[in-house]
Parts: sequence; structure tokens; C-alpha cells
Amino acid sequence: MFSFRCLLFLNLLLPITLYAQIPQYFTGLARTQVQYLDAKSKVLQAGTSPENLALHLPPGQQLTDALTGLRQDLINLPAITRASFTIDSSRENLSVEWDIEEARTLFPLLDLGGVKGNFYYLLGFTDSHFRGRGQSITAFYQNIDGQHNYYLSFTNPNLNGSRWGYQLESRRYAAIEPLYFPETVRYIYSNLNFGAGISYTTPNRHVFRFGLSNFYEDYRKTEAEPGSPGPRELKLNKGLLKLSHGRRKLDYHWERLAGTANETVFQAVRTFNGTDDNFLIAWHDFRYYRMVGKATNLAVRLRAGVSTNNNSPFAPFVLDSQVNIRGSGNRIDRGTAQLILNLEYRLTALKDQKDRFALQAVGFSDLGSWRNPGGEISDIWDERNFRHFVGGGLRFISLKAYNAVLRLDYGVDVRHSRERGFVAGFGQYF
Repeated sequence: MFSFRCLLFLNLLLPITLYAQIPQYFTGLARTQVQYLDAKSKVLQAGTSPENLALHLPPGQQLTDALTGLRQDLINLPAITRASFTIDSSRENLSVEWDIEEARTLFPLLDLGGVKGNFYYLLGFTDSHFRGRGQSITAFYQNIDGQHNYYLSFTNPNLNGSRWGYQLESRRYAAIEPLYFPETVRYIYSNLNFGAGISYTTPNRHVFRFGLSNFYEDYRKTEAEPGSPGPRELKLNKGLLKLSHGRRKLDYHWERLAGTANETVFQAVRTFNGTDDNFLIAWHDFRYYRMVGKATNLAVRLRAGVSTNNNSPFAPFVLDSQVNIRGSGNRIDRGTAQLILNLEYRLTALKDQKDRFALQAVGFSDLGSWRNPGGEISDIWDERNFRHFVGGGLRFISLKAYNAVLRLDYGVDVRHSRERGFVAGFGQYF
């Protein structure tokens, strides 16, 4: 709700210099600290007391425009689902009263899916607003092909209210994966990782990250293939350096999104125990969202990546239901370059009048291709490396919680209709 009492008069008569110190008072903040809002907005700054902030107006900008933009910035935050303001001129000095409704940010994680002989499930929890300061904590258990996995992560994007942040994480990933010699050999693969990183966020939403991690890989042949080519067992100790840059210009409108998001990642991996399996890897991820009419959302993800073209069975890019091609299976192919295009048509089929939940029907098309290890970049265009799955699904969405989406999808191979699979998860696919 907006109150425009005396607004035209104020915009005409009050000097712009006074606006820079307009107090902002917030009600409805049960968990959120006002310092978190200060750190996440380029137009807010510390106020006269710990309970309020001050609005900073760029020269020439109208007060109403600044408050409308600030409102959208606030509801884009994971911690806030609704925000409205009232301009109060009854006090000695002009002020703005904000009514905030916080989002639920602590919720369970559930993920499952697979194809015949290739199944996984995940159970855990995540909180994207830990301690009321926008910190993230995640923990889950994952079972893939009967292998036990875990993930633990803590991220503080605004250390002491600054634009600097850090992340700590540990993960064990294990699954049965195919390797190529060139004959396909199935290995039980495990990766135990420990990592840390720092980040810096600019006022205009650019995020730069630097990270280091150490991980231990273990490859063991399955009992079904003891006489096949390749080593029976291999243990590797590796270090990873990671640099990334991202920028999100996304506006949230309940269950729909509008805008773009970009991320570029560069990694260097070095093996410490005598092998020459060192490589560089880089990829770019572009996402585009457009709202059409009152109920439709178009979503596009384009991902391109390339790595050192070692003729090695341990190529870094994978074909996987969980991350790029729904219905294909889990890590069923590898390559040293990839090109992925995911398209979604999201239709809001049902929405609660009180904005508590929504149901989306989704149609999707997932296309991807890979360069074979040691091959040519033209492998990307080879139809033998090209996979195209289409399908549909449902999204059960809570509008009172951040990214609280239960996702159900079923994908079918366009050229080989017998290849199909079911994928379920928490959160939109992209």
C-alpha cells in the first residue's frame, strides 16, 4: 500500500539535499537485522539509531522513484516476501515507514530421480538467512547408486556489514560412473573435498569470488568389470583454484522472474601425486527470464564450457539429469567441452488469492552436446554426441518462503524414446 499524502507538494518544495537523510523505519522485522538491509542496498545507509536507516538519493532522482526501486530491491532479497511504504510528513522531519513481511528461509531439502539402474535421493536442510543477516548454511545427505554422500556449507556474504564475504565447505560425492579407454568401464568414483573462499560484491551487483580447495579422488572398478581396460584402482590428491564473476539483475514477482543472470567461472586443477592429469576449465552461464501476460514465464539457460583437451577418461564436463539434461541419467557421459541449452515454458495454473501458494505447469526442452576427450571442437556438432530431451512437469510453490519450490519433471529422449527418466527436486531447475 502506498500513501501519497502531500507527496506532490514535497517533491516540488523540498531540496534534494534533504532527501539524503530521510529516516527509514521498518516494522515486521522479526528475524532480519537492519544492518543486513543496509549491506544489500546501495541507497540505504546507517541511520541515527541502530533501529533505523537513512535513504540516500542520487542527484536529480525523485523520492517516489527511489522508494519504488528500493521496494523492488527489498522483495528481491531472500529474506523478504512483501514490502510496502508510507511517507510520513506528520513528524518534525519527513520520514518513511516500511511494513515488511519476512519470508521463510529455513526449509528441508528433498531431491530424487533417476532412470533404470541409476537412482539417487537427497535429504537435508538449508537456511539462506541464517542469524537474520543473509548468511547461508546448508547440510544434506545424498545417496547415489547406493553410495553415501554429504555436503556442508557456510557462507557469509557481508562480513561485519561490509561488501567482503567468505565461504567454507566440505563435500563427499560418490557414484558409479562410466570412464572411457575407449571401451566404457564402470567405476565407483568418490571425491572428498575441503574448500574455502572469499568474495566481494560491488554496489551495482557484480560479485567476484576467489577460492581454494583440496580434494581426494578414488576410482575403483565395479565387481562386474574386473578384467576390463584401465587401472583396477586409482587414488589422486588434487588442488583447485577457482575465480568467478557473476551479476544478477533479477526481479521477483511472486512465482515469476524477470531479468538476466550471468556467471563466468575459471578453474585450475593440479594433481599432486605424480600424474599429469592437470587441466584448466572455464564456462559461462547465461540465464534469461521474461514474463508474458499475467500467468506465463519464459526461462532460458545457455551454458558453454571448455577445458584442457586431455585424452583422459576423467574429463570434467558430464551429462547428468540433475544439472543439465533431465531424464538422461546421472553422469552417464563425459567430455572436455560442452554446449547446453535449456528452455522452459512456465504457466501459473493456480494461485491462491491470498498469495500463499501457486502451481505451475512446465514444458521443457533440454539440448546438449560434448567434445570427446582428446577430440576436436567439431565434436560439439557431431550428432552422435548430441542429446535432446523434452518433457513436462509441475512446480508446487510456496509464496511465503524463498525459493520454496517442489519440482517434478519427466523427460524423454527425442530420438530414442525408450530413454527416459523422472527427476524431482527442491527449487526451480534453473
